[in-house]
Amino acid sequence: MARLVCLKDGARFPVPARCLIGRAPICALPIGDAYASSEHAKLSWSGGHWELRDLGSRNGTFVDGRRVEPGVPVPITAGAKLGFGEPEAGWTLEDDQAPSMFAQDLGSHEVKESTDGLLVLPSEDAPQVSCYRDPQGSGWVAEGIDGEVRHIEDEGVVVAGGRSWRLALPLVADATPMVDVAFALPNVSLRLGVTPDEERIELGLVLRGKATWLEPREHGYLLLTLARAREKDRGLPLDQRGWVTVDRLIELTKLDENAINVLTHRARKQLAAVGLEGAAGIVETRRGARRLGTDRFQIEAVPL
Repeated sequence: MARLVCLKDGARFPVPARCLIGRAPICALPIGDAYASSEHAKLSWSGGHWELRDLGSRNGTFVDGRRVEPGVPVPITAGAKLGFGEPEAGWTLEDDQAPSMFAQDLGSHEVKESTDGLLVLPSEDAPQVSCYRDPQGSGWVAEGIDGEVRHIEDEGVVVAGGRSWRLALPLVADATPMVDVAFALPNVSLRLGVTPDEERIELGLVLRGKATWLEPREHGYLLLTLARAREKDRGLPLDQRGWVTVDRLIELTKLDENAINVLTHRARKQLAAVGLEGAAGIVETRRGARRLGTDRFQIEAVPL
C-alpha cells in the first residue's frame, strides 16, 4: 500500500486511489499549513502509477523542489519529495504500490488496512463487518454479522463496533483481476481430510491434479460442518443447497456466534494468503444462515 510520510514528524498516511490534499475537512490528507489551499492538489492512481495534479492552488505544488503546472498530471514514484504551498518538501511518497482497501475511524482517525483483499471491522477478534470484492467482480461488498451482504462504494461509511468508518476502495479495474484466473475458487476442488477422532482437519486446494495443502487450523471443523450440510443437499436446486442457520451451527460446532464469525474470517484469510482468487466466497452468507461456497469438494478419511 502506498503511503505518504510527513517529513516533520514521521507520521504515515495510507493513500486512497483518489487522494484530495489540502486544508478543507473533506480532504483525505488534511494539511494545516497556512500556505496550502483548501483543495490544493490531488494524488491519483492511474492504473499503473501515481499522478499528482495541482488544483490551481494559490502558492503552488512542488515535486522535488520544482513547481508543477496547474492541472497537468505529474507521474510520481517512490521517494519523491512533495511540497504543498512552498518549495521545501513536507512530504514524501514512501512507496508507489497500487492502492488497496482500508478504512479510517471518523472519530479517532485510526486506520484499519485490508489483508489479502479482506478488511474486517472493528477487529479480527470481534468481526462485525467484513469487506471484500464481490465474487462476481462487479464491485465491493460489506457483510454484516447477520449475514446480510450489501454493495459498498469508495468513501462510503459503515458502522462497526459502535464506530463510523470511512472506506477507501480501489477501482475494480485496479484490483487483481478475477476473470481468467486459474487459481480461483470456482476452478479448484476443496479436499477435507478428516482423522477418525475429527481432531485434525486437513485442507487442500486441488487444481488440475496439483494439490496445495494448508496448515490445519481451527476453522477446518467449521468448513467440514458446512461441507457435510451441502453434501446432504446434493439433490436440491443449487440456490438451496447447504444452508445452515446460525443457531444450528452453534449447536453443531459448540461455538458462539462471534467465534463462528472469527473462524469464517480466518478461513477466508488463509485461502487468500495462498493466492486463491475469490477466497471470501468459501463461506457464503445470508441473513441468519451460512453455507460452504462451492460444490467442488471431497471429504475423505486420513489416518491419525
